[in-house]
Parts: sequence; C-alpha cells; structure tokens
Amino acid sequence: MKMKRIYIISILIGLLYGLSSCSDFLFEDPQTSMSTAQIFADIDNIQPYLNGIYFKYRDTRVNRKGFFLLLGTDEVQQGEYQVRTEAQQSGLDKYDGFYFPENNSIAQLWNVRWPVVTLSTMALSYLNDMEKSASEIDLPSIKSYIGQASFYRACALFELVQYWGELPIPELQGEKVTLSGRKPLQTVYEMIESDFNKAAEYLSGSTSSDVRIPRTWAAKAMLAKMYMSALPESGFRDMGKAKVLLNNIITEGGFRLVNQYADLWDGTKDPSSEIIYAFYFNNVWPDTNELQWYAGSRAVSGDPNCYMGGYDLGLPTKYCYEITSNGGIWETGDLRKDESIRYNFFYNGKAPASVAGFGEDQTLPHIKKYEDKRIDGEKSFYNSGKNVYLVRYADVLLLYAECLNEENNTAEAVNLINNTIRSRAWGGNLPEELKWNTAMSQDEFRSKIMDERMRELCFEGWRRMDLIRTGNFVEKIKTHNRWAKESGTIQQFHERFPIPHVEIKQNTNLSENDQNPGY
Repeated sequence: MKMKRIYIISILIGLLYGLSSCSDFLFEDPQTSMSTAQIFADIDNIQPYLNGIYFKYRDTRVNRKGFFLLLGTDEVQQGEYQVRTEAQQSGLDKYDGFYFPENNSIAQLWNVRWPVVTLSTMALSYLNDMEKSASEIDLPSIKSYIGQASFYRACALFELVQYWGELPIPELQGEKVTLSGRKPLQTVYEMIESDFNKAAEYLSGSTSSDVRIPRTWAAKAMLAKMYMSALPESGFRDMGKAKVLLNNIITEGGFRLVNQYADLWDGTKDPSSEIIYAFYFNNVWPDTNELQWYAGSRAVSGDPNCYMGGYDLGLPTKYCYEITSNGGIWETGDLRKDESIRYNFFYNGKAPASVAGFGEDQTLPHIKKYEDKRIDGEKSFYNSGKNVYLVRYADVLLLYAECLNEENNTAEAVNLINNTIRSRAWGGNLPEELKWNTAMSQDEFRSKIMDERMRELCFEGWRRMDLIRTGNFVEKIKTHNRWAKESGTIQQFHERFPIPHVEIKQNTNLSENDQNPGY
C-alpha cells in the first residue's frame, strides 16, 4: 500500500510542477498512467492527491514568486540592484508603466494559484458524490477530504479575489475543469464563504499526525479574514460574523502565544501552540523554500554558506526598520524588532563587504525572519527551509481587537492588545508608559493597530491586504515606499493587479473588455 501511495504522489507532483499557466492546466488532459476517475476509485489514493494540492498551494510561498506579494507596500520594497535591472519586477514597487497586463511577475502570482483551484474543484466533484454513498467506516475520511479540498480552494480564491477583483469561476465539464468569464464579486465570495464553511464543518479540531492537514480553526480564521477584508462593493464585509469566528478560536481552539517571540523564528524550536496553519519546509530539496536567497544581503554572500547571505530582492522600508523618533514604527525595548530585522552583518568576526555596482543598500537593514541558522557553515543559503506561517494566533488576537473597536468596545480592544501582543513584545513586562490608553478614540485605535500589525506580522504576507481593506493603500505606500514615492504614479486602481494578458488570450471566455480599469 505504501508503494502505491508513493506512486500516486509521483504522478500528481509531476502533473503539478509540469504546468506553467492556469490555461495549460485547464484545457489539457494530464498525461499520466491513471485517470482522475481511477485515482478516486480507491480511497487510499485520495489523501496523496490532496497532499499534492497542499504542495501546489505551498508553492505560492516559495522562492522569488513567494516575495512578490510582499513588495510594493509600506513594509517591503525591492533592493536598488533589483529595481535597476528588472524593469517589469520593479513595476511592483514603482506602480509605473511596467505595472501592466504583460508583467510576467504579476502573471506568476496569477498562474501559481489557479491550479490549486482547479485541482480542488476536480477533487470535490468526486468527493461530493462519494459522500452520498459512503459507508459508515469511510464517511469520516471522506468528510475530511472534502474539508481539505474546500479549504485549499477557498484560500486560493480568497487571495485571487482580493488582488484581482471579479474572477472566473471553475466549472466542471466532463473530466475537465474550465474557467468561466469573470463573475460578479458576490458570486465569487459566495463560493469562498461556502467552501470555508464546509471546511470548518468537516475538518477536525484536533491535531492530526500529519501537520499539513488543516484543522477547523484554520478554516474559521481564514473565513474571518474574508469577512473583514471582502471588497466593500461585494456586500460580504461583516465584522460581526468575523468576531464570532475569532472569539470561537480564542475560547475553544486551545491556542496560546509562545512565551518568546524569538521562538517563532528559531528553526529548532516548536511554536505549534501559536500556529493555526503553516507551510512546512526543511533543508533538503524539494522541500526547501529558498526564501533567504532573496531576503539576505549580497554583502555577506561571498561565503555561500553564510546563513545571512542573499541577493536583496525584498528589503524593509525605512518606515518598517526605523525607530519612532526617526519616523519608523519601533519603540524602545520591543523585542520583535531585532528578531524580525537584520541590522548587523558582521559574520565570524568579519565586516560585511558591499559588492561594487550592486546597490548602496546591501548593508541597510534586511528581513531576518527567513534566516535559517540550521544550515550555517554547512549548506548554501539557497537551502533555507524554515516553515512559513499562513495564520498565527497572534493574528487572530489582533483581528479580534479590530472587531471590538469597530463595535465601539475600544477599551476592551486596548486591554486585549496590551495584555497579550504588546506584553509579549516586552518579554512579559510592558512598561507602564508604553501601554495603550484605554481612553483612546476609535480612529486612534485604527491607526495604532495598523502599526502594531506591522510590528507583529511584518514579512508574513498580509500587509498588502491590510492596506487595501483599511483604505490606506495609496497614502501609506506613496509615503513610505522609496520607489513608489520617487515614481509618484501610484493610483487607487493599482489596488487591483491587471489580469495577465496571456490569460485573456487563452481563456476563450475572456476578452480585452474584461481587463481591470486603468490598464
């Protein structure tokens, strides 16, 4: 049986990694020795198939493309050399003429998510039929499989709708999944809501022996994010529903913050009490993520086994790395600062040496969260493989505080943040003068929580969505992102990425008239 499962996994991984665009996947039959129907004819094949979808979703957080959604915000910007040599990629920060439908970086963000949607849709078409006739013995497993597929599809669609707006909907036609034309936001969010609700109902609340399998808490956390972030014109934004879900996680989920913020970024520690869902990696290909290759500094990359090395793709903005007195976000004594950002590049007693011609920012502060000290001196920083968090319990607490504030329970929201997030940030002893005032206004809390989210969650992939959902996208980016400020061309329509030109050409249900406004 084990060899059979390995065989199925090899078929699926070959299918997943052999596709370069969503249209390739949608309209071509997989060239394998087993059809989808044959795979789903044996219940022992299904979990390996779903693991393949997990791997494809994990692929959205890997290597260069894993950084693209971080760029172009008030939190992360590209290094000088990257901007100078990669015109299309630089458009992600400049919001200039290269932020256009032919942008290959934007196309990668689009293409890497759609196979998650289509594979999950195919799985659900079989699983929903199997559920109707399942035996008492098989039913719990089939429900878990439905929950997993629903979770993956909802997560991918949620990211797509937040960044592109109206979307095509996956439709099953015989043994193929095709994409419709763009559907109204309400239709898209209805599918996402339904999937997350199904996942929350069918997934277990208990920890599985396979940590890749999502639990009900992950579905509830992501559904809460959807309710808080849904584009306003969709009619789906609902802070009340989000609050109920978040409160359920807090009171029933059994999560807690790890005592030391540093433990979250130490690859040898187990921070599982705080992790609601994560993508798991290690230091052996193909389970590396290569993130340090793009986050580290060229000034120390002369030693390929220096864990701090890299090539300056994404760097913290000055706003993200400076102290408050210098116009940044960091307050005196906040332990998160030095765990999140690399300020010192001395290595084995040697000073860093910037490489001439590759930018003047090689020794400016860099992202530290993806440094992997487990491979220091033994493997190239290309083999970095620390886990990547999708959603942490800290995020749930921050979101719940927002919900409280929006219900005019600002004092309760302030106490929650003081007693949990900020308390840990000062080692459990938050100075009195740094405690937030319970008498602050609702608007002041809205402003403060945005900075607190950056301090707690920087480089974890939520900033762009936070800026969009709070209406701060243009103002914050043009003020704090070096390249957007210099370019001076960012506009409101840039909240949505352009639909990739190649997708419009290949999807017969789309035309140039379906392009987002402004492009």
